[in-house]
Amino acid sequence: MDKLKNIVKGHLGDDIELMDLVFDSRSDYVRVVVDSFGDISIGKTSSIAKSIRNDESILSMFPNGCKLEVGTPGVGTPLTRSFQYKKNIGRKILLDYSDSTDEPVSKVYKLVSADDKGINVKIKNNDVFITYDDIISAKIKVSFD
Repeated sequence: MDKLKNIVKGHLGDDIELMDLVFDSRSDYVRVVVDSFGDISIGKTSSIAKSIRNDESILSMFPNGCKLEVGTPGVGTPLTRSFQYKKNIGRKILLDYSDSTDEPVSKVYKLVSADDKGINVKIKNNDVFITYDDIISAKIKVSFD
């Protein structure tokens, strides 16, 4: 799996992160999930897939071919990396976290800012800092207002 992961990472640009890699050896199925601070177009994911598929190492690992899927995290996928929070500043976020009393809290807030340690959200006209360690789950709240 590490060899496959290294091959895949070699086909991603410096600005694209490997978020998940799933490999099913029974069906030779490989699913690659990538994300970036910027938008990733369908054309870009297609280009990545073609580049991976034509890699000599992949061809030798899968002499009979493999089913390769390259995509981005879908709507409702939890945020797991700081750059994902940074690219969603200004949006509403459904946040499950532990507060200062270690009680779990689940609410929708406006994401104000993010850095490498945590995020600021707007709570009752105040900005509150929440560390990534305290976040249990975070998803962008999609609404059609």
